[in-house]
Amino acid sequence: MALLNHPFALALAGVAVVLGCVMIWYGGRELVLAYRILTNDPSDVMSLGDGGPVEVEGTAQPERGTVTSPFTGTECLAYEYVVKEERNSNNGRHWETIDSGRTHTPFRIEDETASALVDPRAADFRFSAERSIDVRGGTRPPERVVEFIRGNDDVDSEERSLDLKVVELNTGKDRKYIERRLDPGESVHILGEASYDASAGHDAGEVNVVIGHGEDTRFLVSDTDERGATLRVAWKGLPFVVAGVLFFAIGAFVLGW
Repeated sequence: MALLNHPFALALAGVAVVLGCVMIWYGGRELVLAYRILTNDPSDVMSLGDGGPVEVEGTAQPERGTVTSPFTGTECLAYEYVVKEERNSNNGRHWETIDSGRTHTPFRIEDETASALVDPRAADFRFSAERSIDVRGGTRPPERVVEFIRGNDDVDSEERSLDLKVVELNTGKDRKYIERRLDPGESVHILGEASYDASAGHDAGEVNVVIGHGEDTRFLVSDTDERGATLRVAWKGLPFVVAGVLFFAIGAFVLGW
């Protein structure tokens, strides 16, 4: 019990309580959002009004063309990429993110009633399907990845070796080049805010509404339906709640609460 009364132990306990509260708050926020998505049925695109939060689902369709994903060269509407490199530490090997980014273009969400324009600039993407290209250190990556490295100052070449005259050793580190995309024709679920825009609809079946970020509204774009979006949000928040409760309980026990 003497250790529990030590100032250093008490300080650590206080940190654990604070950290637990923060994690519970963050995870709980995600779980509340998941509950909101699950209990509110998506609106028909045709019924979208001006202002206020909206939830819609349908298929994603191009508006002004597409963008090209960096590693597979796929024409898509939005993508995120991550470059991870294997590193060694005192705790063993781990994968460390050395670069990440995203690109997108305005697109339309279409259901059986109409289509609406989506401005994804401030969206929180929740794309599930990963396309990972694994490259061993010292070997030449696929040409698309080589082009990406040439145009990116933050990622150097892993195609390195050490010539020992008798044998040549590969010295580059193993990497994973990962991209997540929203492709044309894919299912899409959107939680955001609708605002009137006279230029957003040009043809029959297009409403004069833009769905985007709102000051008081979360803006999520998921390449799935309502049920899938609910599960992704919930699974993101649940580990934080569990870990937060554990940290809080340990800290509270040490502090004698």
